[in-house]
Amino acid sequence: MELKLSDVDLQALAEQIVPLITTTQAEPDWVKLKDVRDDLFAGKSPAWIRLFIFDSFPEVQIENGQPEAWVKGVHGQGNVTRIYLPTAREWMHEHHDEIDWTAKMP
Repeated sequence: MELKLSDVDLQALAEQIVPLITTTQAEPDWVKLKDVRDDLFAGKSPAWIRLFIFDSFPEVQIENGQPEAWVKGVHGQGNVTRIYLPTAREWMHEHHDEIDWTAKMP
């Protein structure tokens, strides 16, 4: 049995199938450090990120009161480290060359 579909039928079918096969989801604004380590910080360890990014650039820490800060709970205190992704991505792009990506943990 051969099935023939018109262009209109094919378009209608495609519109019904696309939501079922689409794998992209809207990216959240706030994310946990562990969820963006690979993407945003080249897979560096949490300790490395804290030392060579969060502590080296204290302006990124919300607790320090900076208007463009994008990370909170950097040093635990019972809270998970969370990152405001839209601002973090922009900041990381602008400051990428200032970070010593080859630095070793002491």
